[in-house]
Amino acid sequence: MDYILAFLAILTPVVFIHELGHYWVARKSGVVVEVFSVGFGPELFSRVDRHGTRWRIAALPLGGYVKMRGDENAASVPTAGASVVTGSFAAASVWARMAIVAAGPAANFIFGMMLFAGVYMGVGKAFIPPTIGEVIDGSAAQEAGLETGDRVMFVDGLKIDDFNTLRTIVFENPGRPLLFEVDRFDVRTSLTVTPKTVYSEQLKVDFGQLGVRSAEGEFRRLGLSESVVHATTDTVQMTYMMVRGLTRLVTGQANEGEIGGPVRIAEFSADAARQGLVGFLIFMALISINLGLVNLIPIPALDGGHLLFFVIEAVIGRPLPEAFQAVLMRGGIALLLASMVCVTVYDIMRQFS
Repeated sequence: MDYILAFLAILTPVVFIHELGHYWVARKSGVVVEVFSVGFGPELFSRVDRHGTRWRIAALPLGGYVKMRGDENAASVPTAGASVVTGSFAAASVWARMAIVAAGPAANFIFGMMLFAGVYMGVGKAFIPPTIGEVIDGSAAQEAGLETGDRVMFVDGLKIDDFNTLRTIVFENPGRPLLFEVDRFDVRTSLTVTPKTVYSEQLKVDFGQLGVRSAEGEFRRLGLSESVVHATTDTVQMTYMMVRGLTRLVTGQANEGEIGGPVRIAEFSADAARQGLVGFLIFMALISINLGLVNLIPIPALDGGHLLFFVIEAVIGRPLPEAFQAVLMRGGIALLLASMVCVTVYDIMRQFS
């Protein structure tokens, strides 16, 4: 039960913010939003506001949607005649439609940044330089030639600004050779380091271990402007690392432990909740950023698929045929459902392996 509650406590606000982004820009663009739903299925509670939007909470809180005028279904599959309805999504200009669709992922990125900034202002942020404080005997670091005092500048071309970034990259690359560029007494040195593969019983995944301790850092609370700067930087950095992870997944280079679905997210949600409010908020920020990024993938039925259609429309001067869009949309939905089933089955099998 803790897994389910923690999962819903993180997912519901993140989905709400995503849909709120669509809703807000749609309203600003003159598009009438008829339904704003958190969850799917039977309605548990609803109210209609003065703009005519029906705000509802549904029985299955595993997502949400906004239904705009002219849509005959929640998936926004194009329907004939929608373009002649005043205030409909289809009647808006192509640029307005692009803005409405992009607003959902954008809201998730902004929400993630706000959570980071709130934690940095309210609690603080650890500043640990990417400097090796100690090398453990027999470790992957020692075998590769890393030494105490080395400052890691780049790993596989990625700039390393703090020790947590280094830790994350090593964690995600068990048994995979990584090119380290380090500063050793003001001399740049390149080393190939292969993190040892260690299995986590708690996470049920393999992870990389370097075998070093960090140099001393500091922990301090930040002011508003500094929090925003660091939150923005961290969001960009997290997004880049997630893109790398998605690229490995698509190209078949991902480790088995990197693949997970709702069950695994629920496990991590419960772990984050046990760490206290800060851990919970940071994990929520990561989920929000991840949701924003995944929705930008150009698969029909995702926001990225809609954006791709609108870019094509802007280039050729007319929308793609409605029947063609509808087929692609339904194909995209089928692909997403199949993927969800596969990762969920994998999650469940992993529990019993």
